[in-house]
Amino acid sequence: MVISGCTSSVIELSDDTDENNTDNVSQEENDNSNSSNSSDEKNSKADSESSSSDQNDNEDTMWDSPMAEYVPESPYPYYISFVNGEIATKSDDYYFSDYITGDYKYTCCDLSGDGIAELVLLTQEDDEEKLIVFTYDSDKGVISNSIACSFNSDCDYISKNGFVLLNSYKDESGNRYSGKTDDESYTQKISAILSTGSSIKGYSLFEWQRDAGSSEYDGPSEDVYDQIMEMASDQVTLSEGEKPEDMIPYLEECEKSFDDSIEEFKLFKQNGNGIFSNLGSADLPDNEYEDADEAYEAFINNETTVRCEYGIKAYDTYFSYIYGEKYSLSRWYDPDDSDTLETRYIDCGDDGSKELVISVTEELNYEPIESIYVISFYEGHLYLRFVTESSSRSYVSIGDNGDIYGGGSASDLIEIRDEAFLDSDIIFHYVYQLEMVSGEALKDYFPNVNDEPEELLTIYIYTIDGEEYHVPYYNFEEVTDEGEYTDFMKACEEQGISFSSQEDIDELIEE
Repeated sequence: MVISGCTSSVIELSDDTDENNTDNVSQEENDNSNSSNSSDEKNSKADSESSSSDQNDNEDTMWDSPMAEYVPESPYPYYISFVNGEIATKSDDYYFSDYITGDYKYTCCDLSGDGIAELVLLTQEDDEEKLIVFTYDSDKGVISNSIACSFNSDCDYISKNGFVLLNSYKDESGNRYSGKTDDESYTQKISAILSTGSSIKGYSLFEWQRDAGSSEYDGPSEDVYDQIMEMASDQVTLSEGEKPEDMIPYLEECEKSFDDSIEEFKLFKQNGNGIFSNLGSADLPDNEYEDADEAYEAFINNETTVRCEYGIKAYDTYFSYIYGEKYSLSRWYDPDDSDTLETRYIDCGDDGSKELVISVTEELNYEPIESIYVISFYEGHLYLRFVTESSSRSYVSIGDNGDIYGGGSASDLIEIRDEAFLDSDIIFHYVYQLEMVSGEALKDYFPNVNDEPEELLTIYIYTIDGEEYHVPYYNFEEVTDEGEYTDFMKACEEQGISFSSQEDIDELIEE
């Protein structure tokens, strides 16, 4: 594919920036979740279905969905506290003043696909323009630095459609520069990235690369490129600030309008606007059905799609979705790739309604990996509610009534078991989480205990309703008599760590 270039000012990237921008491969691709930046047959099949689309949604009508009334927690009180220097970011423990030391530009916009705005800043560091993005994780109550990279305003864009477009190129020596060049002696990369709380690199949803000595770009189709460029040109408006407190009035206004902004976002994405991992998602068939059996059969036959919205639980797997995305079965299952497809029905919560379970097994690095999806029917449409993954090293099973059992080994000294369930509303709940930790591994779990753990000592660490409990075993036998406590166990007690009996734990679980 030939893409016209735009020559920009040359900004050499530092070693840190080089690391942030090189090999910025989509996490979805790494986890084989079929992101649209690959040109595999699954995406081609999904795109081809758009010609048979039968859209029934009114553009002014919100989805009458299981999570229709849900409004996520606002990030703005936390952004205000962060800017005021009251809280720091997760992991690096930096305050706002550690990131911004001079003039800056700012805005808030969604760059993660969930409608919850990120705090977006542009600043100068020496002669280099820097993009810094912060995101709020409501589950953990923390702010993270989710993107930190060089930025070139001549041809990089922060799009209202939910992504950042970045350009960079490198010479034969591996020196990387921010910007875009037509000089074919350089390797040029163009990336559409989204924010993620797990890495300051973000992740690349779409990517094109022209190798040195070539005039052709490898990557998604020219049509996808044109769509991304068109969306990228619709840029956010940045305000200017000199001191941290300059942006506080703006953040306060954003907080006042947060609920309205979420409703606008829902309608915007439900109507197929903005970026998706599959840009043909909006045109996929999303038909309305009278009953669940008819809808489930249509999905299995690739005649309709499942919708993605709030409330999807990803258990023991990485599954990133953009709100409003729609998936057909062909996005998950391709018989030409030697995948195995199994379908069955379960009744979560024993309420008499059926949920569809799709299991797709494929070989990854000579290891069979089973991807499991739970789909529910609601008001004529299908919704994706639960996603997990099972393998020989980390197994997961779902019972006929929505009970979930999982387990695996983190190492020779750590074994993990979980029990959970999906209720009648297909909401995920843990019954308990269990880590069975033995010998030397106990030092990492109890760092304040100075004694050496005994080789034959195993402590079962249960988490039940947010509380942690400890059950000791020695040489595979439960230790119930305090007179038989080992030196390590006694040292644990001195640190305020108490022990429970297995009988007490079993009674808690039964409750």
